[in-house]
Amino acid sequence: MKLAQKSPSVGFPLTDAPEKESRLSFYKRWGRLAGPYFEWQIRPFLPYLGKRVADIGCGLGNFTPFLEDRELYLGLEPEPELRREFGQRFSSSNIKLADHGDITTPEAVHEIESHQMDSILCVNVLEHIKEDGLALSNMVKGIQSDGHLCLLVPALPWLYGTLDEMDGHYRRYTKKGLLRLAREEGVEVVKIYYSNLIGALGWFFKGKILKEKSHGDENFTLMNKILPFVSFTENIVKPFIGMSLVMVVKKI
Repeated sequence: MKLAQKSPSVGFPLTDAPEKESRLSFYKRWGRLAGPYFEWQIRPFLPYLGKRVADIGCGLGNFTPFLEDRELYLGLEPEPELRREFGQRFSSSNIKLADHGDITTPEAVHEIESHQMDSILCVNVLEHIKEDGLALSNMVKGIQSDGHLCLLVPALPWLYGTLDEMDGHYRRYTKKGLLRLAREEGVEVVKIYYSNLIGALGWFFKGKILKEKSHGDENFTLMNKILPFVSFTENIVKPFIGMSLVMVVKKI
């Protein structure tokens, strides 16, 4: 299956659903159905996100509503179609779309620096970038000293299947591998842990056993139904494996 590209370095998800859903339509459907999941994803990061937050790969602004009270929200998005939609959705003076959306470029680093961003949010984006080490290095370069970088990435390479291929993932991460990338940048690792054990089981079944190649509405509906249980149990004890890895690092 061919994968479209956001830029020469960034993979982009497509579905091959019977209705030939466009990329923009998929993201709109995802945003409409997965609101509770977005809130759950950003919740662990909120204590570390400061007054000036850069959101890498902001897409249509799934996390923007949770950060509207910040002094400045700067969204980075390389895909023109998504940039146009984001601009139509948000018009507040403290919400800006970066001129340079590709975090692997020097221009994006300079733009983050020029806005004096004190924190960066990067959720389910790094796996779409071929040069993930360069992307992570540029994020660290861009933020202010003592600022935090908040990352969420797909975990466990053995989970890689048809859904990853469809989503344009170059890889899934191990804890050891993600820690190595972070430590190469000389940052302080504040926390790192696996998240969403039940999601990992579902991803394995759908992507490795059934070999599904599209995200149907039922996937989002099921996710929303089990989310309260996942949230409750994982607040008590973090799982030993999970669908995702959550990491917060501090620039020193």
